[in-house]
Amino acid sequence: MKFAHIADVHLGREQFNQPFRYDDYLKVFREAIERAVKERVDFILIAGDLFHVSRPSPRTIRDAIEVLELPRQKGIPVFAIEGNHDKTIRETSVFDLLEHLGLLHTVGLRREPGKGEFIKSKRLSENRYLVWGQVGDVEIHGLRHHTRWQLIRNDGAVNVLKALFKGRKGILMLHQAVDYLAKDTPYQDAFDLKLSELPDGFSYYALGHIHVHRVAEPSQTGLSGPIVYPGSLERTEVREASHIIRYSSRDKKPKIMESRDGPKGFYIVEDFQPEFVEVDARPFYSVRVEGNSKSELRKKVEEAASLIPKDAIAVVTLEGTIKGGVSLAEFNDLLKDYGLRYYTFRSRVVGEAVISKEKLSEEELFTDWERELLIHLRVPPKEFSEGLTEFVSWLMERYEKGIPESTPKKVPEAQKEEEKAEPVKTGRKEAGKPKTEKKPVKREESQNKEKEKPKPNEDKALKKPKPIPKPKNPSSLDAWLRRGRP
Repeated sequence: MKFAHIADVHLGREQFNQPFRYDDYLKVFREAIERAVKERVDFILIAGDLFHVSRPSPRTIRDAIEVLELPRQKGIPVFAIEGNHDKTIRETSVFDLLEHLGLLHTVGLRREPGKGEFIKSKRLSENRYLVWGQVGDVEIHGLRHHTRWQLIRNDGAVNVLKALFKGRKGILMLHQAVDYLAKDTPYQDAFDLKLSELPDGFSYYALGHIHVHRVAEPSQTGLSGPIVYPGSLERTEVREASHIIRYSSRDKKPKIMESRDGPKGFYIVEDFQPEFVEVDARPFYSVRVEGNSKSELRKKVEEAASLIPKDAIAVVTLEGTIKGGVSLAEFNDLLKDYGLRYYTFRSRVVGEAVISKEKLSEEELFTDWERELLIHLRVPPKEFSEGLTEFVSWLMERYEKGIPESTPKKVPEAQKEEEKAEPVKTGRKEAGKPKTEKKPVKREESQNKEKEKPKPNEDKALKKPKPIPKPKNPSSLDAWLRRGRP
């Protein structure tokens, strides 16, 4: 059994508002599909974020159809799940169109049973079916992207994934960030799942969402199969740069190194053993230059640019302490003759040094409750709105348990002395005045307040609202399905 595992294609993206980047994302996707067809794989997996937006342009849809036509012509089925960039709040998405054209099969929870030679279904409730792929003896299961509080409920008492895929085997395809492999990524502190929360029993875990390729073997995780992220096919942000150039004030010449995350690509998997296949993504350079004057910065930028090949992308960050700061307009034309495909400048230059005598740790700034709340809020607005019901439910549970009081923040001694010496003026009253001091109230204002004060039982709408009832059986999978989560 041989298959291809692709993820995070992001078709349709014009990074930096540059049209040529649209072609870059399309080119590497075509390259990956052509290579998979050439390898004569039995099927292809796309583990989420095939598109960059949930409503792709007609041009993007057309290009996706042309590329996915290649495996269809060879009789190679494509199985996919919706990532956070693909999914919509409606029941249908562009995946439905591609499925109708016979170009791919969407697996996961559906309102109708799946149809086709390679599709199987099981009815879970009145209007919910579990749909999976079947190629030979291998089952291909999956679930579209969900937020953490949609998957793990009641402080871990309910694990939707383990309930949904209990007793299943084969391949599990998810578009989620797992904490064990999220280190040094944007999801390190905002992961979707803990390693222990993945359902066991699968021979291969085909994941997407983390944009670097990583593999965790069963000997490392204790699970029945490897956890695999192929990463994105193109470089979607500066942290994914192919090369890094650093030129500090202590260096005599710029230092260049390749990214520790390595090249971009996907996996060809044979007998559940993945082998990474590199694609020809455009070179992307992250350059950081430090100087103590504008002339020094300009000179160092030009020296660093001499190490960057033509047709590459470069993001140059200026650093240092320069009186009056710098204007990026002074640097915008500096590299126009170097042949770079695209470059941009960013500034971290400060006008004067800001010295902090004491550093506060994260524990001193936030309580455990506040840190947990911030992790829940670190999602795009669209995802937050989709999971609002679950978030409110989680928030109510926390309030019922009682929110711990914030620990007093550590205040530097120098600041304490300043506060004692001179009261700080605020918008209402001066610090240091007795709390019992009251502002005199005018007689007219007092009478108006008396008139505005509602009489007992005068307005039923002013009564204390009734508490929102809890579901009778919040731990059951049926209750989760009835909420209409696709």
